[in-house]
Amino acid sequence: MNKREETYHMTKKEMVRLKVAERLIEKTMKVEEASRILNISTRQVIRIKKGVKEIGPEAVIHGNRKRKPINATEDNVKDLVVELKKDKYEKANFTHFAELISENEKLHISQPTVHRILTGAGIKSPMKKKKKRAHYHRKRMDCPGAMVQLDASPYEWLGGDKLNLHGAIDDAEGTILGLYMEKEECLKGYFEVARQMIKGPGIPVSTYNDRHTILVSPKKAKVTIEDELEGIQTPYTQFSAAMDTLGVNMIAAGSPEAKGRIERLWGTLQDRLTVEFGLNGIKDIESANHFMKGYINKFNKRFAVIPKGKPVFRKLDKGINLDHILCTKIPRKLDKASAFSFRGSYYQLIKGGKPAVTIPRSDVKVLLSSRIGIKAEYSGKVYSLARIEKPKAKGYVKVKVDKRTVSKRMVGSHPWKSDYPGKLTYDPRDEKLAEGLYNSTVAWENDSY
Repeated sequence: MNKREETYHMTKKEMVRLKVAERLIEKTMKVEEASRILNISTRQVIRIKKGVKEIGPEAVIHGNRKRKPINATEDNVKDLVVELKKDKYEKANFTHFAELISENEKLHISQPTVHRILTGAGIKSPMKKKKKRAHYHRKRMDCPGAMVQLDASPYEWLGGDKLNLHGAIDDAEGTILGLYMEKEECLKGYFEVARQMIKGPGIPVSTYNDRHTILVSPKKAKVTIEDELEGIQTPYTQFSAAMDTLGVNMIAAGSPEAKGRIERLWGTLQDRLTVEFGLNGIKDIESANHFMKGYINKFNKRFAVIPKGKPVFRKLDKGINLDHILCTKIPRKLDKASAFSFRGSYYQLIKGGKPAVTIPRSDVKVLLSSRIGIKAEYSGKVYSLARIEKPKAKGYVKVKVDKRTVSKRMVGSHPWKSDYPGKLTYDPRDEKLAEGLYNSTVAWENDSY
């Protein structure tokens, strides 16, 4: 007798619980570890494991899943609502329709329930509009440095083409921590803002920013439940990797309204900073970046608020070179000569004027920035680089290739051309001639094998 197959519809939370329970049954995971992953007590973990072992995957599904709610609308009432909407109240929108049937038909049904019944039946409201999202007021953080909001704003800051101003503002105090202008929203702009912030008040606890691919990896949503259970981490961008090195937690906002502090800052700066640029004769990006270093203090004195708590910024430890953190890092592999290829050139790690001692085929990171040029990080240390000539393989001969294109077009007299008068044709007599030559002893007597 074949075993009956069943299909279970689970939520993401239930799927995670099932995966953990299966690992517990297979004895590849401990109860304490499962409790930490699911964020429940060990007693609940044991209960889930026992249920899956006895009745199967259905044990992780909530018990009310198949039960009809006591306050559910009866099917005959739903049919009556749909019938009334199609016939008597066809032109009424959903809200007005709910009011009319309550007044005239004595059907006291809430507007959300009416909306759910009619949309479920495929009926659209004649006054259908995009639902406005409610954005609740979020209180400021108590301590400066607990959260810093990051963003960039495209605007005609200098009166001509649109330029991007990168900035950071403290959520608790409302002070600008850094401003830097570039033609486009770019990694360098965010690195320079972070540099101003760290060299000023210090390193914050967290940042609040949008989901731009400079700040948040687009591959983040592709990490599956199995990957999380296996300990696979979310991929980093160059900026998020630098923040992780500094111990900063990056939080991605779901909408511009969520990070309203810095969005309102852009409105203020677009009104005030552009006037300051005009009064001081600022007409290029370099002059604007130099001017804004002093303008930040002026702005903070005017708009900063008194925070409730004490600052929680951290100072950068001595001996750490910030330039080696706020830079682009590209992975490479070392060869036997402590060297690697990068962008068409061959570089060798140098220590004390001599080639550094390294392990072949080990990982190395190439550090790039306008401040440090090009360096390499190997085994936690940063090395200078020397450009050398790549050794050629044994027996290597450089052959000069003529890259001129040769026409491959067939000439008019080619036998394959259909209009050639002397083209090859098939003649039955050719078969007899070929057979005679093949069978001839004279044709083969001079051949040696």
